[in-house]
Amino acid sequence: MTSENNIFIDLRSDKRALKHISIFFSVLTVVLLYHATVFFVIMGDDISIKDLEKSFTISFQEIENEDIDTRTIDNGDREVIELEILEGSFDGYDGFGILYIDIEYGETSGQFADPCDSVSADISPTGVNADWQNENNILAGTSSNCEIISLVVYVFPEYNSSTQNVTGESKEFWELLWKNSSYGIGTFHLEVEVNVNQPPTSGIPTIQDDDEEVTITWRSVFFTNNVQEIE
Repeated sequence: MTSENNIFIDLRSDKRALKHISIFFSVLTVVLLYHATVFFVIMGDDISIKDLEKSFTISFQEIENEDIDTRTIDNGDREVIELEILEGSFDGYDGFGILYIDIEYGETSGQFADPCDSVSADISPTGVNADWQNENNILAGTSSNCEIISLVVYVFPEYNSSTQNVTGESKEFWELLWKNSSYGIGTFHLEVEVNVNQPPTSGIPTIQDDDEEVTITWRSVFFTNNVQEIE
């Protein structure tokens, strides 16, 4: 008789050993059943939910509306230029996405060696329901070399014109999420200040540079959304 057979005979004859072995296999069976339950029931539900969730692509079509305002601003003056957006201004679209403001000027005195004047501009975060806290906003700027000052206001929250993919909910949910005509309605207030830099000939009584012509271009970007289910 081999040593392995002797071991099995000893185990069968030892009731305590059999009891310990029985407990071990019972615990092992419970553990295996638990893990099987977790995978097939709990994880199975998660997998089923993910399989049932739909995915969508959201893209945007934009149209740009331009308004131009030219002002002559005296030296040291600070003038307020307004853009009013009335209700119904973009009824054919889903929302007002972004407002771009360009402030442009040049040295117009015509005097010899006259340097560019200093122009500063800022737009007040009041009067309009917009995404004023957006970190990509540019609400103020200055120039003393005749470069264009470009400001940006993100009007519709989280709008950046980029196509995005989303999961869950329904097509109607995402279409409504990107449709709101309350953002951008009201009056935007832009303040522009001019400080003249005098030419070398400014000591001559008949030669003075005391104002500057400034052109403001408002570019309003309206959008429609297009939601498509990903097959």
